[in-house]
Amino acid sequence: MAQAQQNETDRNYDAFLAQLPQIIGKYAGMYALLHECEIVEYYRGSLEATLAGAKRFGLGAFSVQEVTDEPEHLGFYSYVGGSGPY
Repeated sequence: MAQAQQNETDRNYDAFLAQLPQIIGKYAGMYALLHECEIVEYYRGSLEATLAGAKRFGLGAFSVQEVTDEPEHLGFYSYVGGSGPY
C-alpha cells in the first residue's frame, strides 16, 4: 500500500510541475488538490485541501501541492497536510 501511495504522489507531482507555468499567475500561494494527475480544486490552506482530499478520495489517493515558483515534492506529507498555513 505504501508503494502505491508513493507512486500516486510521484505521478501527481509530475503532473503538477507540467501545469505550474499555466497556473502560477492565477493561483500562487494557494494549495492544489491533485487526484490521478489532475488538479481537482484550489484551496487557501494545506489543511483545508487535505481534509477535502481525504473526504473525497480517501487517504493516500490524492496529493496537495502549494502553487509556488519553488515547488517541493512533499512525498508522504503531500497528503497528510504537512506544510503551509492551516
